[in-house]
Amino acid sequence: MNNYNYIDLFAGAGGLSLGFEQAGFRGLFAVEQDKWAAETYAANHPDIAVHTRDIQSISNEEIVSLAGTQVDVIIGGPPCQGFSHANTAKRDPKDPRNSLFQDYVRFAAIIRPTVCVVENVPGLLRTKLESGLQAIVAIERAFHEVGYRAMWTVLSAADYGVPQKRDRLFIVAIRQEAGNLEFDWPTPTHFVMKSSEQSDLFCDRCSAQSQVTLWQAISDLQQICFGDESPGTPYRFPPENPFQLAMREREVLALENHEPMRHTQRIVERFAAIGFGQSEANVPEHLRPRKRGGNGEVSDIVYDQNSRRQTPLEPCNAIVASSHTNFIHPFLHRNFTVREMMRIQSFPDWFVVKGKRAVLSKKLSVKKGYVDDVFLDQRSQIGNAVPPKLGYAVAKAVLLALESLQKGTKRAA
Repeated sequence: MNNYNYIDLFAGAGGLSLGFEQAGFRGLFAVEQDKWAAETYAANHPDIAVHTRDIQSISNEEIVSLAGTQVDVIIGGPPCQGFSHANTAKRDPKDPRNSLFQDYVRFAAIIRPTVCVVENVPGLLRTKLESGLQAIVAIERAFHEVGYRAMWTVLSAADYGVPQKRDRLFIVAIRQEAGNLEFDWPTPTHFVMKSSEQSDLFCDRCSAQSQVTLWQAISDLQQICFGDESPGTPYRFPPENPFQLAMREREVLALENHEPMRHTQRIVERFAAIGFGQSEANVPEHLRPRKRGGNGEVSDIVYDQNSRRQTPLEPCNAIVASSHTNFIHPFLHRNFTVREMMRIQSFPDWFVVKGKRAVLSKKLSVKKGYVDDVFLDQRSQIGNAVPPKLGYAVAKAVLLALESLQKGTKRAA
């Protein structure tokens, strides 16, 4: 087996890197501007150099020096806030984050890897740049100008064993000199199985697995709330399904990042009034959030996406950077712990997250003078990350393409 290598740009906490490592790739270096996310990456990828800096500050000469050797694959996801479908009302075509993909392409033009993998939100497909050009067309043209042909698709994480309804856009660009390289998108491994299919001996999908549900993902963890006595062991039960077994691939003596949030009694009462699939919009008026500075007056504004109790027997809704207020545990009257969010994202239990668990928004932190809190907290890091199992599926597809290319080259020789 060949030891193909990669570099990770806009690396975040390292979810995509982890997927590529699990597929057998070797990481050379990563670039991540956020201090806490870079610390998380370094803690879990100790053999990979992490450069904590703005990618735009890295000169072309430095890129050559950093690479040092032939790079087979570049991976990474430029910041997606400017592309996000969830941010449609506030989307700014002049947002500088919309053009950071140009720095990714700059690395590709200098390093000349065989394959580039870009991950982003599906909303990018509906986004236009300031010029009016569709963002995806601009990306395709940018790759073409430096000698790459690009293709893209949207993959659903739940189709690859991630217990989450999360769609992500993947762009794969192949160096034109590697004309014989044939890339196929990964085949789904998990399905929503209908009862008729489960009993059909000739069903093409009967050998596949059912999608992993939320409760299958987290039920073996200690189910505790703030103030409960700390458990003597890291787990509630032995692993009960293949997903839990995979998450516990390495023994841990203590389960980090699993501290429950502290909620006021009124918030606990509000959560208790919310059923599966419901949110704070469904609670009695006296339990709704109060106005800020309103002397206890109940707010007129209701966010139906806030405090939504997740259904245990389905994959969880998509974990995002703000998920500390979006979701409620299926059975307990609290938000998810960071570790539960990590399970939902398919991060194994040995993976740890650095930085503070939760902080104010960057804007508010600056306003209040909390200059040490302007980085991505643990929940934001996990919400922003690529689910490692989804990254692994893409990485395996890239690996198959590289191996088939090398076999073809040997035959031609």
